[in-house]
Amino acid sequence: MNKELLLKNLIKTRMPNYHKDFPIILYWSQKSGCTTLLKWFFEQLGILEEAMKYSPWIHYYESQVYKNGTYPEELIEHILSGQKDSYKLVRNPYKRAVSQFLIFPTTRGLPEWEREWEQIREFFYGDKASKRGITFKQFLIYVRDYPGVIDDHLKPQYLDGEENFVQDYIYLERFSTQIKQIEKKYGLKTLDISQLSKSPHHYSENMKLQGNFANFEVVIDTFEKYKQFPTYESFYNEETLSLVNSIYQKDFEVYGYKMNSL
Repeated sequence: MNKELLLKNLIKTRMPNYHKDFPIILYWSQKSGCTTLLKWFFEQLGILEEAMKYSPWIHYYESQVYKNGTYPEELIEHILSGQKDSYKLVRNPYKRAVSQFLIFPTTRGLPEWEREWEQIREFFYGDKASKRGITFKQFLIYVRDYPGVIDDHLKPQYLDGEENFVQDYIYLERFSTQIKQIEKKYGLKTLDISQLSKSPHHYSENMKLQGNFANFEVVIDTFEKYKQFPTYESFYNEETLSLVNSIYQKDFEVYGYKMNSL
């Protein structure tokens, strides 16, 4: 496969953040801090306020305005020219898997997630209208085994051939430190990351419940009465650890995360 075709396949559902006058190109994955990265990028360009006025959900402005029109063609041209440094934001696969799972019991009214939730129930219970909940273990089995198209939020971070274009990685666990280094290196504005990282779909601050939640069935309002969520570690036992190791093996290998280390 030639490099241009490889690149087109690579950016089909995860189009990097680029501007002709911005010194770097930023690759990302869903559920890996992409919203914070996008806010930082737009604030560097001076258009974050405009984007937030368009919609509080910044990804609408991203897809409907900023990355519309000739953006894909310009992006491909600049990537292939090799004139800009490139980074990819990545996240520990164990934490990302739990964050992927928590989309379902915390999301209301979004048709794409409701359909996905129905598919999971039909996959396990033979009835998409079943009132039963889904466990973290079942979710991982679904991601691994379901024969249909899976939403890109649920796919591994690594995409075939990305190493041909990505030069370095920003680790979400060290995001603030690395972003400050990038701001200094390229003479960018120094921004307050703590303000940019605030989002209603971030769970970390409220993950306080302790217990064994790997096989605990959850539905849409399971955690609402607690106003808290289980810790990441609470979702893991030997089986779920093994499933994540298998499903996201390339993420561990390429990005250097340690397996079996929570």
